[in-house]
Amino acid sequence: MALSKTWQGRLRRWRGGAHRAGVIALVAAAVFGAAAGCKVFFAPDRPDFIGIAQRERNQQSVVGAFASDFVVAWRTATVNQRDSLARFITLPEQGLALPSTPAAVITAPQVGPVLRMGTLDDTELYTAVISVNERPYASAQPTRTFYQVPVSLWNRQPRALDFPAQINDPGPGADFALDYRNALGPDSPVFAVVAGFIRTYLTATNGLDRYVVAGAPLRPIGGYQSAVVSSAATSRSVPEAPAPGEQLHVRATVVAQTSQFATVNLVYPLTLENSGGTWMVAAIDLVPQVGGQSEADPVAKPHS
Repeated sequence: MALSKTWQGRLRRWRGGAHRAGVIALVAAAVFGAAAGCKVFFAPDRPDFIGIAQRERNQQSVVGAFASDFVVAWRTATVNQRDSLARFITLPEQGLALPSTPAAVITAPQVGPVLRMGTLDDTELYTAVISVNERPYASAQPTRTFYQVPVSLWNRQPRALDFPAQINDPGPGADFALDYRNALGPDSPVFAVVAGFIRTYLTATNGLDRYVVAGAPLRPIGGYQSAVVSSAATSRSVPEAPAPGEQLHVRATVVAQTSQFATVNLVYPLTLENSGGTWMVAAIDLVPQVGGQSEADPVAKPHS
């Protein structure tokens, strides 16, 4: 049966509308797909590194404090204090022999490295190193002793996985040659600036601005009776015509006396800066200059 002209017109309009709708849908899909691709490739979601780091630091603090308390309680517990250890670890029914008096006098506990070792379901596993000053009796010389403690953290609640193990200390490390090869004589203008800075920094309450670059975050400490630079050296020769703002590294060894006239030996690695033709102190360096060719010289551990 033939369609009337009215229905034929309606069908043509529906087909045209459907075609336009399909085109619009395809364009929208392309736009949204491109936007999603740009987000993935050009602006991907980034992990909250700051939040993750804060959470890890907080958890390490909890674990370290717990392990420190456990070591102190464990090394000082007596047979009558056996139950006090249950706060840290589930005690075996048998096999935990404790002394009648504390096995050691424990002072100055310190938390060393706290390392995350992995996870077990919803529990995180850590190991902590705790060091203490340990004496067999109160008047004995202390020995710095190191213990390793395995700890689980479940729902932010720490619990010892096992009892502590005594381990080696980290060792004596290595020496490095410092890079201050050019000695300064007392008649050197640089020596005079360093000596004036040290004297004022350690003994006076004002006048430091004569030796310090304007704006440097240095304020006088004061409190010492005297402070004398016994020697000073630079990391390179002092330039005869330094450029404005040119810097020089100086190491000053200092002999100071407290208000009780006790001698104190100090060392100051300094950065000096040329300001208007005059050398002035710009900073106390965080670490001294180490020679570029300097190699680690391991220190032999002394026999106990």
